[in-house]
Amino acid sequence: MEHSLRVLVRIDTKSSTACVEVRGCLVPETCLDLFDILRHTASLGAHVTVNLSKAHHLDASALDELLVRADKIPSVPLGTGHTTVSIQMPARLPACGHAAAPEQGLPLTNDQVFDLAFLQRDPKAFRRLS
Repeated sequence: MEHSLRVLVRIDTKSSTACVEVRGCLVPETCLDLFDILRHTASLGAHVTVNLSKAHHLDASALDELLVRADKIPSVPLGTGHTTVSIQMPARLPACGHAAAPEQGLPLTNDQVFDLAFLQRDPKAFRRLS
């Protein structure tokens, strides 16, 4: 299965902050792409927050790598401090819906419907309720 990293970067120039919202799959194969995005965003001199709460899939090894390497993102001097990178974590690590999709025809559990409908924004969840 192919995993794709999708991110949304929001930059607030007044407060020198940036939010990198991960919405795709953060797996070892896409981790380097996220580091490139973080490096470029940090080069603007913004304090960076990585929001993982809307990610479709978070691989534990990629998350470990992110936590280790986030402190090593090059800092750009700001007036009184340096660029910081903080990470917002979800309550649990979401897995790709494709990998854990139930067999066709079987009813979905409440957790599966929640994952599909609200975390992955997949309208197919509502068609399979009955």
